[in-house]
Order: sequence, then C-alpha cells, then structure tokens
Amino acid sequence: MSNKENTPARNVARTHNSKADRSEIIYLGLDLGTSQSAIATSTGLKLNVASIVGWPKDFIAYNVVKRPIIFGDECIKYRTSLDISYPLEKGVIKYHGRSSDDQPESEREVKAPVELLKYLLGLVEKKDNQKLFAVVGAPARSTRADKRAVIDAAEGLVDSIMVVSEPFLVAYSLDLFGNTIIVDLGAGTLDICRMPGTIPEEVDQKTLYAAGNEIDNRFVELLKEKNPGIHINLSLARKIKEDYAFVGEGPEKIELDFYVDGRLTSIDVTDELREACSIVLPDIVSNVRELIITFDPEFMSSLARNIVLAGGGSGIKGLAPKIEASLSDDLGSVMVTVADDPLFRGALGGLKLAQDMTMKEWEQV
Repeated sequence: MSNKENTPARNVARTHNSKADRSEIIYLGLDLGTSQSAIATSTGLKLNVASIVGWPKDFIAYNVVKRPIIFGDECIKYRTSLDISYPLEKGVIKYHGRSSDDQPESEREVKAPVELLKYLLGLVEKKDNQKLFAVVGAPARSTRADKRAVIDAAEGLVDSIMVVSEPFLVAYSLDLFGNTIIVDLGAGTLDICRMPGTIPEEVDQKTLYAAGNEIDNRFVELLKEKNPGIHINLSLARKIKEDYAFVGEGPEKIELDFYVDGRLTSIDVTDELREACSIVLPDIVSNVRELIITFDPEFMSSLARNIVLAGGGSGIKGLAPKIEASLSDDLGSVMVTVADDPLFRGALGGLKLAQDMTMKEWEQV
C-alpha cells in the first residue's frame, strides 16, 4: 500500500492498486460531505445522499424501521426511533485517533464512517468481475491524518482510491484550470481555491469553518432570541434554509408556522434568515480578496472576473451579486457565477479525473 502526498491533484493516499482492463473498471467520483454526499460513476449513476447513519434504539424501533441499520434521508424520516450518527464533521471523518477530549460516545460512532462508505459504494452495484477506482473529494486544507482516515474507511471496499482537494475537483469538472477562483460552500467547510494555471499549491487554497452548519446554528439562536418558547431544532432550521435562504435584498416576508409554548403561531423569519445566511460573507470576501491581490499582477483582473460558486451553499439567493458588490469597491470589475449542477460538481470532477488518468497512472497509485 503506497501513500503519496505531494500536490492537491495527487494529494494523497491511494490504496489497493490493481492492474485491470478499462472495460472491467467502474470509475467513481465521491464528494464525501458533512451533510450530503454526492456520487457520480462511469455507469451513469448520480446520487445525492444525506451523510447520516442510524440504528434502531430498541426492539420497538426495529419493528418500525425493519432493518438493523439505515442511512441517508431515511434516518431523518425515522429519527425519533434511531440512535443517529453523523460520521463526518467539517468535511472529514469525525473520529480517527483524536485527543481524549473528543472521544466517540460508542463503538458505533467509530464504525459509522465505514458503514456509510459501504452503503454509498454498494449503490454502485458493481459485478464480481469489475473493479472500482475512486477519487474522493476532501476539504482543501485537510491533514494527512484526515485523508488517511478516508483511505482506511474504504479498505476492502474499492480497488484503488485517491483523495483530492474538493475545490480542485470542482474546477477540474468545469475545465477551469487557470485564472479562476472556486468557492465551494458546503455544510461543514468553506473551501476556496485559486487555479493558477497549474496544480494549485497550499498557498492557493483556504479551508474555513463558517459554513452551512454555522448558518443553521445562528438561525436557531436568532429565532430563540426573538421568540422565547419557540419549538425549533437544527433539522427544521436546515430545511427552512434550504427552501428560503437568501442574503441582501430578499422577499418582503417569509412567514412560517411554529409551535411557541405549545401553541401554533405564525412568525416572520425574514430578518433572522438574512442575518444567519450573511455570516458566511465576511470570510468569503476577505479570503477571495487575499487570493486575488497576492496573485501575479498582470492576471489579477482576470482572476477577479472568474469567481465560481459551488456546493450546497451556492444556492443562497443573492450570494453571487453580494460578493461582487463587496469586492468591486476595491478591485474594480468583479464577476461571480454559480456553477451548473453545483451539488454534484465535486463528484463529477472526481469522476472526470478518475477517467482521465491513464492505466499507467492508476498502476502507480
């Protein structure tokens, strides 16, 4: 088993190398995300699955769900019957030999990443004579241990695997290799990558943690501050965000029904949702600006006009024009666009990279 770590495109760890004819191989791109995981394969499979694992709490719960373990959106559906595990945190596997103050609550928590990967890879439905070559996306500034944890969790499930910077994969899927900045806003991380016309180095990439989950937390805090006694949790806050999220000028009113002290009440959440969604803006603006002004002066203006949003957070209405407005005062002409099919960009980039690699390159993995 080899373990290379030199550039973001080949930025780590690969395992279970095996020679095979391309006709016997299924290529897979996997965006293993904190909240959602996306898969794209050379067989045409394209799926988005909630990154959740659940076990029935007792025999009554087992009679409800009819299985010893379930995954994805079904965990949300049956969450009152389940012990729930979110195996990923800030874009990486949650438990892999960290300090004593961050220990899993149970052995199930340790096994959850393997169970999730087993489930996701099982969706591929490969035949016995086929091999699975996978490229997995990870936060731009993931540590060696973070990447190693993905490799270990996939042990025995794939024939060869490579862990690659997620924003690099977004750029790769769009053939954007030069003078472009990728802003990948997920649930656990905000990844920003400058594509300088070659494989990006560490100085070209940023990983920050004021991302989708922090929006959810802030939204809950704001609603509770304004409406004492409101019945709200992160799951409900996330659903509202996914349906209505915006920054800047938005709808005149977003009015929804909640229980407050046990009584159904109509509440205007417009201002709270705007404020919560806006917490990602300072980090995006300041870090994109830094990547632009530290670039080659002859190409700074080109970079400023090629900023691409991807990830679940790219669906926040008004985010692109708000970033443009915040940067243009200092930098002049700025253009921010949202990638097509933004939820699958990382997975599609992983698939494209896996297919573009020659057999000789895979044999060297």
